[in-house]
Amino acid sequence: MKNVKQLRDELVNVFHAVKTGDMEVGQGKTLVATSNAMLKSAQLELEHSKLVGTAKKITFLETE
Repeated sequence: MKNVKQLRDELVNVFHAVKTGDMEVGQGKTLVATSNAMLKSAQLELEHSKLVGTAKKITFLETE
């Protein structure tokens, strides 16, 4: 994943695959847990940047 939009698009695909039975629920849960870790990491970077008073660019959050 290069950015949050790609992650979001992939999660839609995961949801659809689980819903149609093309993917096992356990695999879908693993992918969602991984995406949550990626988002938490970006959130932590934002919070750190805010606390230290810098304007750090987080490329993962950029969509274009």
